[in-house]
Amino acid sequence: MHEPDAARERIRAMVREIEELASKGGPPEQFFPAFLQRLVVILGAEAGGIWLRDATGRVAQMCEMGLANTGVMASQASRQLNDKLLEETLRDGVAQVLAPDSPGTQVPTPHVLLLAPLNMGRENVVGAVEVFQRANSAVDARPGYLQFMEQMCGHASRFLQHQQAALEQLSPEEFWKQFEQFTLRLQRTLDINELTNTAANDGRQLIACDRVSVAVFRFNKTTIAAISGTDSVNRRANLVRAMTKLVSRVISGREPLLYTGQIEHFPPQIEVPLADFVSESNSRMVYIQPLFAPPPLIPNKVADEAGATPPKRKVIGALIVEQVAEGKPRAGLEDRVKLTAEHVAASLNSAIVHQQLFLLPLWRFLGRMTERIRGRFIWKALAVLCLIGAIAGTLMYFPWEYRVEARGKLMPGGQSQVFAPWEATVQEIAIKSGEQVKQGQLLIRLRSDELTQKLIASTNQLSELSERLSALQADLDAAQRQAQQDKVTETQGHIQEAVIQIRGVREQVTALQTQIDQLDVKAPISGVVTTFQIDQLLANRPVTRGEVLLEVMQEEGPWRLELEIPDNRMGHVRRRQKELKTPQLPVEFMLATSTDLTYVGSLDTSSSRTALTEGTGSVVEAYADIAETDFQRLQNGGLRVGAEVTAWVGCGPKPLGYVLFGDVIEFIQKRSIFW
Repeated sequence: MHEPDAARERIRAMVREIEELASKGGPPEQFFPAFLQRLVVILGAEAGGIWLRDATGRVAQMCEMGLANTGVMASQASRQLNDKLLEETLRDGVAQVLAPDSPGTQVPTPHVLLLAPLNMGRENVVGAVEVFQRANSAVDARPGYLQFMEQMCGHASRFLQHQQAALEQLSPEEFWKQFEQFTLRLQRTLDINELTNTAANDGRQLIACDRVSVAVFRFNKTTIAAISGTDSVNRRANLVRAMTKLVSRVISGREPLLYTGQIEHFPPQIEVPLADFVSESNSRMVYIQPLFAPPPLIPNKVADEAGATPPKRKVIGALIVEQVAEGKPRAGLEDRVKLTAEHVAASLNSAIVHQQLFLLPLWRFLGRMTERIRGRFIWKALAVLCLIGAIAGTLMYFPWEYRVEARGKLMPGGQSQVFAPWEATVQEIAIKSGEQVKQGQLLIRLRSDELTQKLIASTNQLSELSERLSALQADLDAAQRQAQQDKVTETQGHIQEAVIQIRGVREQVTALQTQIDQLDVKAPISGVVTTFQIDQLLANRPVTRGEVLLEVMQEEGPWRLELEIPDNRMGHVRRRQKELKTPQLPVEFMLATSTDLTYVGSLDTSSSRTALTEGTGSVVEAYADIAETDFQRLQNGGLRVGAEVTAWVGCGPKPLGYVLFGDVIEFIQKRSIFW
């Protein structure tokens, strides 16, 4: 095969590799360096870099290749100019070629810059790719370079879109768990506004789409009641008006609507409002599912015996589901929409029926009370009222110590968890449960065949590239001696390509060797291994990165209570601390294994943010010190790591009624609009 044909074949192979990388997925930390390395090699460029927006919207460098050799970071002025060009690409979303020989163009280095955006959707620019081309590159070839770079960036953009879709996609177990919570939240309220907002916001995560809206059909009028991501709906907005018109047409037809980019096959009464809505929303997929009132639980037996056709179910609204980035519905979307719509329709119908009752609970209560106090029962009623007044006075004015209950554990002050650094298999366990270890001592030795194979492959690749570089250097010397200038130029290009490849492979070998060295997991602190039955738990089993392998605790040091105070009770604690001007509050606690003994301590520190737990819900983590005398009592009784405790934090005197019925009072305060 001739050398030009071989070069073209290598380029085609690398393009196919980029396509395979984008379709295969994987961590961005692996995809983008491989993508950039192939892109720079294909374009014959000297360097390149990829920048992405982080969660805060700031632009950060994802990876780079040879930037230090370009001089772009050599001075403050060149860095600022390069940052300005990147910001323009991220803002405008347009690929461009910038050359020092172009009039009115400023570039940070003597190179020809190729800039292309990375998109997630039509207008969502999330990053940029920058390539530093040789300054002596042909002017006529630059548009072709840019067009090719845009095509390759399209693969990278699709990789980002697949990453986002994978993050939003729920596993079956997670879906049904979240669906159960969703249905429970729907059943907690009979208020239409709360119900529709819950259906829109929680339904968007459940369905895994970009936006969900809920329309309510009452009094022959369609109203957009809720849109996910917004607190209120502006009914005068063009988007809401277009959505209302489209949903009204769909509701009148009583059939679902699915738009995936083509509107020609829709009837005229749907085509025009659908085109207007798509133009306003920029959605590439729209799915509208009408909501029907559920059928009666007990069917009409007379109608069934007569063979009459059952009446049509009443339309009470619609569920509008949108995708902005993809025109094809994601896997399982239609099934999730239909399942969600049935439950939303049932809850919405109950809320509508409930709101049709005018003061019915109030009239029933007044009727029952009037019936009871008639005739001779009036004196008994007065006596009961006096007794109630006396009890109410006692509850309102008699002070009592108010204590906030918290759950927690008895733990040593010094403790540390040991995590798996990489995905691997446990090869050797060097310690046992309950053994004393020192900081830096080997605990577990892991084995990763994958990392070992990668290291061997990278080492062999480095050797092959080094041999190829030596051969190219020999060819260059021969060409220089024979004064073959064309051969010299071509060989120099191949040498530069080999040097870049060697540099990348050498860095990969170093990184792999570091990862293999980290497979020897060592003790972060000195202490006792508290994990039970380590051999049965970890021997010869695979572990994932970040998985907790064991715990090391310092039992000789001070012990403390690790408490979880309910978030809705934390206000009492904060107010008492402010009154006393100290964070320390009295704490009384008892062990779950010894409920006949109580101990005392003092609240030391508490977290400034809430955390979510499965059993308790939103809690605030706090630490409490144990009194010295009670700590000695605990030592005599035998301390046990992780012993469950129930603690009460003293928050000062409050009325007896609030101490007994504080939950009810706070519920009324939260729910009542007249409080």
